[in-house]
This record gives sequence, structure tokens and C-alpha cells, in this order.
Amino acid sequence: MTKMVLITSTPCREGVIEFLNSLNVDFVVGLGDIECPQYISNYYGILGEMDTVTTQKYLRKMNKLIASSFLNVFSIDFSSKIVITHFPPDSPTGSRFVKAKILAESPEIVIHGHSRVQKEYSIGRTRVISVGSMELGYYVIFNTHDSRVELERTSH
Repeated sequence: MTKMVLITSTPCREGVIEFLNSLNVDFVVGLGDIECPQYISNYYGILGEMDTVTTQKYLRKMNKLIASSFLNVFSIDFSSKIVITHFPPDSPTGSRFVKAKILAESPEIVIHGHSRVQKEYSIGRTRVISVGSMELGYYVIFNTHDSRVELERTSH
């Protein structure tokens, strides 16, 4: 059984980093726009539009960039029943491609970053989870044993 925290829009502030490193999880999975992943224990992630070249180089060099799948649990290419993506499906700030893939592939769960708002909704038979901004205290706990998703908030 593996337990993970999923985050997005995470500032490089000492209190935030200490909070993430204090969580009792096996991995921290970033869904893009993470300012300093090098300080987060057991971090792996995908890129967002705000990630710097330095972040990109670090993730690639340290083999922490999720390029297709992670632990045979998540995929970014819709090859698994649980998908992670930076962009939300088809919204003013989202991606029509992501929505089209959800409709075509019908994964069980899609977990996305980018949005400041934390929420859960459905597209067809797919459960869609917006992690929400860690800057506002939002994060998600994911348990691989039963694919349980818990929407959480802290005041860090």
C-alpha cells in the first residue's frame, strides 16, 4: 500500500516545505507549478506552464519527472485507469484535449492541477478531482490500496 500527496501551485516557503515533509506519505506528486521541488522529500512530478527551466532541468537530471506513468498507478497519457494532468478539462483555463481524452478513454479518475479551486466533479463516468492550490492550503491524499482520494486543506 502506497500513500501519496498530490499538490499544485506550491510556493517555495519554509512553512509549506516543512508541512509537506512532515506528512506521513511515501511520495509527493506535483501536478505542475511547484517552485522548489528539490526541497520536498520523495518528490516526483509533471510540469505546468509556470515551472522554470531550473525546475525542469532538476526534475530531468534527478529522474523525478513523470514522463508517462508513475508506479504503474498514474499515467499522463491516459494509459491507466487513473490519470494525472496539469491542465483541467475544457474550462476557461483548461484543455479541450484533456476533455476529449476523458470522453474517449473514460478513465476512472482524472486528478489535475492548475486551478486554485479544490473540487470534485464528473465528466461522463469519470471522476475529476481538482487538487486546488497549495498556496491556499489545498492538497489531495491518494491511497493506492483502494484508490481513495481525500481532499484536504491546511493553514500552514
